Amino acid sequence: MGPTSHQALSPKEFIEECYAFKREHAPRGVFMPKLIAGRSTRDELLRWMKEGYYYSEPAEPNIAAWLSHAPVVPDKGIYRAIARNLAGEMGYIREAEHYALYVQMLEGVGISLAEVQQHMALPSTLGAAAAIGYFCRSSFEEGLGAFGLAVEMQVPGRPVGAEVIYTALRDHYGLDAKTLEFYAVHVEAEDEHGGNAMKAVEWFASTFEQQVRVRRAFRWSVLAHTAMAEGYDQLLVQKAA
Repeated sequence: MGPTSHQALSPKEFIEECYAFKREHAPRGVFMPKLIAGRSTRDELLRWMKEGYYYSEPAEPNIAAWLSHAPVVPDKGIYRAIARNLAGEMGYIREAEHYALYVQMLEGVGISLAEVQQHMALPSTLGAAAAIGYFCRSSFEEGLGAFGLAVEMQVPGRPVGAEVIYTALRDHYGLDAKTLEFYAVHVEAEDEHGGNAMKAVEWFASTFEQQVRVRRAFRWSVLAHTAMAEGYDQLLVQKAA
């Protein structure tokens, strides 16, 4: 629960509250631990990669929509920080466009774009992607909660998601560097992107009213992403009786 009075938390208190909510609602599904441990079948691996396409594809327009809501504040560095997230996604900093890197990863395991576009994504996957899109298009504060904090912010003491997946795919499934470039660039960017979002809290989640909007979007997005991770259990290959 958030604060009971109409008094804003300090930025540090607000971030600590977000950390606690993320910890309390960590996914409890079977699929991802199996994948990370290297015990998934190739069919399960490919199913999961096809699912990821439908979560990754809308990332660029979602971030662009979020940035378009940015209000005027004295610290122009905030805009540069958030714009770097978008520029990185679109391939304007170091690596190629992230969408193109995801397609490259699919091709590296033998999945064509035409094939993945025939895949029927799970409602839980579409729900997580839609939650980010909804809040990024609603207000800057809600986009900060849904994308900046729920997705980008890393919880201290928990393994960094992209790094865990990258290492598992490399070590257990024999995928080469080119195929894994999508995850490699996210390993490099996650700390910076999460840090940018935390800086934005000082400007855009300082009042009680702002924190209400950020908190609502953050929590709904965390729950949607937990449902997505647990929904992957439907991708498990069932053995014939």
